[in-house]
Amino acid sequence: MKIAATQDINRLIGEYLYLEERWQDDPSRFQWTELEALAEAGASAYNEGKGLSFHILALDGMDHNEFHENFLRYSLAAGFDPFKVVHTGNGNTLTTVLNHRNLAENAQHNATSARMQILLQDKARERFAVEEAGADENLSEIATVIALCADSIPKDLLEQLVLKDAAIH
Repeated sequence: MKIAATQDINRLIGEYLYLEERWQDDPSRFQWTELEALAEAGASAYNEGKGLSFHILALDGMDHNEFHENFLRYSLAAGFDPFKVVHTGNGNTLTTVLNHRNLAENAQHNATSARMQILLQDKARERFAVEEAGADENLSEIATVIALCADSIPKDLLEQLVLKDAAIH
């Protein structure tokens, strides 16, 4: 099972790198539908307990450009949850499937990264809206997610969540 999951991530990354190279060679002739299909195929490739997710391998540490922005947009549309927290390979530690801190840092000097961060902030509003947080125990359950993904949660929403969490503890 672990080998199959690793092979799947490797296959997705291989296809991603191939498409990225084709885009770099001739952006005007690039077929965005191919990247969209790959984003759909990899939307839930979180690789939990086995290693890094497809999305962190594809987007982390990059000088983001139109290709990366569209990949994130397509992935979100296909159901990718950028706020999913998974167990690491050793199973003892939780990690995010996307490096929120790195993206926030890049957003300070890269306009594409800034637009990508806005996409995540919009998704955070959907996911963590206080009125939809439901019962207090639901907020407690997502406290770890909020802490690990805080860099992609709009400050006003983050403050609401922290205040609500403090009120129940």
